[in-house]
Amino acid sequence: MATYRAVQVTSPGKMELVQRPLIDPPTGRVRLRVEACGICHTDSFTVDGLMPGIGLPRVPGHEVVGTIEALGGGVKGWKIGQRAGGC
Repeated sequence: MATYRAVQVTSPGKMELVQRPLIDPPTGRVRLRVEACGICHTDSFTVDGLMPGIGLPRVPGHEVVGTIEALGGGVKGWKIGQRAGGC
C-alpha cells in the first residue's frame, strides 16, 4: 500500500511524524503531491489547541501547491502531472 509522510498535531503543542495511507480522491477532486505548504494563523491555533471544534490528530497546513497525481471521477480540465494549488 502506498503511503505519505505528514506531521500531525496529537495534542496541544505536541506533533509527530506519521505515515498515512494514500487514498483515491473522491468524485470531483484531485490528489496533489505537495511540494510546498504555507502555515497560517489557523494552523498555529490548531497546534496550540486554540481552534474550537477541531478534532485531533490533525495535519496542519491547507495552503498548498504541488503536482496532480490522481484524478477523482468526473474531473474535467485538469490532468495528471499538472501543477495546481489550493487553500
